[in-house]
Amino acid sequence: MVPSFAGAFALAALFAVVVTPLAARLAWVTGWLDQPQARKSHAQATPLLGGLAVFVSAWLGWLAADALTGRAFARPAPGLLAGAVLALAVGLWDDRFGMGPRPKLLVQATCGALLVFSIGAPSLGLWPPLEAGLAIFVVIALMNAINFLDNMNGMLGGLVLVSLLGFAAVSAGFGASRAVPMQLALAGACLGFLPWNYPRARLFLGDAGSLVLGYSLAASLLLALQAAPRGWAQLGPPLLVAYPAFDMTFVVIRRLREGRRIDQGGRDHTNHRLASLIQCPKRTVLLIWCSTAALCASGFALSRVALPALALPVWGLWITLFLLTGRRLSSVPLAPKA
Repeated sequence: MVPSFAGAFALAALFAVVVTPLAARLAWVTGWLDQPQARKSHAQATPLLGGLAVFVSAWLGWLAADALTGRAFARPAPGLLAGAVLALAVGLWDDRFGMGPRPKLLVQATCGALLVFSIGAPSLGLWPPLEAGLAIFVVIALMNAINFLDNMNGMLGGLVLVSLLGFAAVSAGFGASRAVPMQLALAGACLGFLPWNYPRARLFLGDAGSLVLGYSLAASLLLALQAAPRGWAQLGPPLLVAYPAFDMTFVVIRRLREGRRIDQGGRDHTNHRLASLIQCPKRTVLLIWCSTAALCASGFALSRVALPALALPVWGLWITLFLLTGRRLSSVPLAPKA
């Protein structure tokens, strides 16, 4: 079964190599473009249908690998798929016509409800309705956190690629192989898309891409928490999305302290400040990819060795690193427009 799972990754990457330039051409023809603005780094209009390319490539790769293995893959839950399609559709609308924060939040909550009522909420020993509410909140938070991070060439595609590979490993380790083919297909699609977005961006993921990928990470997290034995093993999967959570927390706190709206875009994220500190956006992206890989390795280790002797020091180390990093970055001037 492992080779068939790897086939989903490889086929999705190959489909992305073909589909991505077609999506870029379609964006130019239809006017699905991101225009330059003061807070953005690009100086010319850039196509916005990268998210559609990743979504289509992932599904084509999954379907092709499933067909080649004699329909061996488990069908995705209807609500999970419906939430992904809704996220994509609303993201495409927002990319083209714009959407206010309240309608977007309502859509994210709907995506979360579709997902949670389809696959259930992880068992945390709490009142079940409270567990469901927390799970929906996690979906909303991760969709926004990933949307926040779509702000630098290659940032999101590489980060999600690494995180999805981590979730595939964790899911397989827990024996929850149902999710692995789709996680690998999405990771492969991100890999095939990445040369169009890093180091020079010829195509953006757009809100369609960031919302779908954020939703996919949230679904992967909830599924991993469901599959994990109750207890210390459940501390592993959250580390795989710790950096987006850290960045969103940092930005929200800074904007609230400065009296600014949380949803107001800006070049005040942790990666922007890190780029200003090391004077290189490309190295910044590579560093964050590597940090995500280290977080994924830590999460995988905790999921396999569910002991407090490992979980407490690892979590303590990462929390300390995030606190020290946040304190240092809060004093760094914002990165100039590249």
